[in-house]
Amino acid sequence: MTVVVTGDGMRAQSGLTSSAAGRRGPGRRRARTGLALVTAGLVGLVVTGGPAFAGLMGGGTASPGPSGAAVTVPAPAPAASSKAPQAQQRARPSNAAPSSADPAGSKSPAGSTGPAGGAASGHVPLDADGNPADAVVDDATAAGPVAEPGPAPGAPSGDAGAGDPTSAGSSADPSGGAAPSVEPTGTEPAATNSASGGPSDGDATGTEPADAEPAGDAGVDVNTAGVMAAIQAPTGVVVVPVPGGLRVAWTHDGTGVDHYVATAYDQQGSVAGSCLGATAGTGTCEIRVGVAAGGSYTVKVVAYGGAGASDPSAPATSGVVVAGPPAPPTGVHATVTSATSVRVGWTGPATPAAGVDRYVVTAVQDASKTCATGDGATTWCPVTGLEPGTAYTFRVVAQGAGGDSAPSAASAPVVAGGPAAQSTDIPEPVNLVVTPGDQKLLVEWRAPWDPDHAVGGYTVHVEEEPGRDCVTTHPTCTIEGLANGTSYTVSVRSDGAVSGESGWVTATGTPSVAPGEPTAVTAEAKIEAITVSWIAGAPGTGVARFQALATAPGGDHGVCETVTGNSCTISGLKWGDTYSVTVMAIGRHGRNSAWSEPAKVAVPHEVTVPADLPAGIGHFGGSSGDEVAPGELFTVTGSGFAPHSTVKVAVYSTPIVLATTMTDGAGTFSAEVSVPEAVKGGPHTLVAAGVDTGGEPRFLTMAVTVAVEYEATAFGDAGGSVLAVTGDPVGRTAGAGAALVIAGMLLVGASRRFKH
Repeated sequence: MTVVVTGDGMRAQSGLTSSAAGRRGPGRRRARTGLALVTAGLVGLVVTGGPAFAGLMGGGTASPGPSGAAVTVPAPAPAASSKAPQAQQRARPSNAAPSSADPAGSKSPAGSTGPAGGAASGHVPLDADGNPADAVVDDATAAGPVAEPGPAPGAPSGDAGAGDPTSAGSSADPSGGAAPSVEPTGTEPAATNSASGGPSDGDATGTEPADAEPAGDAGVDVNTAGVMAAIQAPTGVVVVPVPGGLRVAWTHDGTGVDHYVATAYDQQGSVAGSCLGATAGTGTCEIRVGVAAGGSYTVKVVAYGGAGASDPSAPATSGVVVAGPPAPPTGVHATVTSATSVRVGWTGPATPAAGVDRYVVTAVQDASKTCATGDGATTWCPVTGLEPGTAYTFRVVAQGAGGDSAPSAASAPVVAGGPAAQSTDIPEPVNLVVTPGDQKLLVEWRAPWDPDHAVGGYTVHVEEEPGRDCVTTHPTCTIEGLANGTSYTVSVRSDGAVSGESGWVTATGTPSVAPGEPTAVTAEAKIEAITVSWIAGAPGTGVARFQALATAPGGDHGVCETVTGNSCTISGLKWGDTYSVTVMAIGRHGRNSAWSEPAKVAVPHEVTVPADLPAGIGHFGGSSGDEVAPGELFTVTGSGFAPHSTVKVAVYSTPIVLATTMTDGAGTFSAEVSVPEAVKGGPHTLVAAGVDTGGEPRFLTMAVTVAVEYEATAFGDAGGSVLAVTGDPVGRTAGAGAALVIAGMLLVGASRRFKH
């Protein structure tokens, strides 16, 4: 065919020339055959080029990022290079509007510099190693280098800048040739704005535009409309040991935050304890539960708000936790020993003596009236210098390495030198203990240490049975003939060797018959647990509860108790260890049975992850919501497991264990996990596999979507936003079409040579 360029830049198509029309013979047949091949090839290219060009122009589709925010990924504009071919430098941005001269944007002849031309088909610049310089892969380069055919026969050569469809107001010929009415000036206006596809404020008279170059990171345009900003992680975390715990402080601006959680991890990486910063303005909290004296911990802080959870802060390491203060003393009482002095006694707290260095006694009415012990074992001291006839009450404080206890309750008031004054200052007995028996009470105490006063003996008095008093020179006495199940008040005093006596010290006890020993004890191994069963013995005066004890040769042990029934489950045991189990009945009135004969040994099982996805009985949560990216680190938490038991977190369908952790004393776990890069994108299920308090498997589930990685397709970087092409690959059809076009053009050229 012959193409005639008219004066207004439009082209007119004629038929065959008159001379060719009149020619008969091989030249005409070759020309017809060539034209048929060209037509067939163009049809194939149109059929395949439509979706291909749509793929090139589809760079504005939304693809979810790891955090779930919509991310617009346009096809990249080529980087400017003075050495690049002119056609490649003027490659049209994929999000630019088509030229008015060529609305379809896809019908330019092969080899032209228009949107469908080879040179403008979406190449990206390469780096020194031959790799794409931009993270977004261009359609054409995704399938390898593309050969750029030369201009079609009859097509104009030279600079096609005036015909660039990206120039505003251009009257470009759709074929890509320059319009005759516009002369290139050789100057370059300001660069085209690739984000809008239109020109900047430069000259729009048809002169060649500067190379389109995006400003900033034009490869990815984050669309944040309607999406809450991610919460930033707290910073500047500082951990300071305090008696019995850790004080955690951090820095955060509080934007979008409802509360904070500081979590302490032990040296094995397991969660030890946590504390809550309840408001956005809180920059500190104290972890008091789960951290032990003598240990050191790593602490991370997470901020929570309407946008979810922040990443954990950078870890901060604590010093060694010191012991907390002892509990306050109890049973404080004062005995007048002279007109100006009293003797104050008390009962020490449950804290071992090593936890108390000394006791300090202070008069409530006059803090200068005080005394102190020299150690933590002595539980009395004299207060002197009191005003005769003045009533005094006293409080006691226990002091130790962990600090001072709270003050005790005040003693009953005494009046120094008043009517309540004793005739002597004989010291009282100490450490009084009453042990119940069958219709009797065994009363024991310790003799007072006071070298200045001689103690000749002791008197034991039963308030409910005065006729059963006991007088002895030894620090023990048995009161018999009492009723089982009845509580009795027992008092003891010291009697002076010459005269006088001390004040009374008092305790209570209930005679009873001990329960019988349990028999037929069995032990059934469960997951990190053992279920123990038995037959109860005689009830005696009453059974308060049963206690089962499992002990391993290495010293590890566990206990369970039940008030009713003849079985209980000991959880929190080490799987694979061998345990011996025995049972005891604890009496209602302080008398217990003997331990039963040990059961046959049992070996607890390991927590396992099933090969097939188990049915969860509940759900657990994660800090990243329901969508994660491969390799993204996030925190999962769940509850309802046995205390101090193992939890394994796995991803399905083929289970891959992501983390193994331990629950705290409340059966709650928290673990940091990440989905491996090898996991295929799409919907998956996370499973927390563990054990309940009965030793049975417990599974919690969490549905997540693993973000699809960007994958190169036949039409470039679809990134999961462009549907995959199904059926026969279009590349073959497109290749065949191109081959037909080339063959047809060769035949047409040969027919012209034959003509001449």
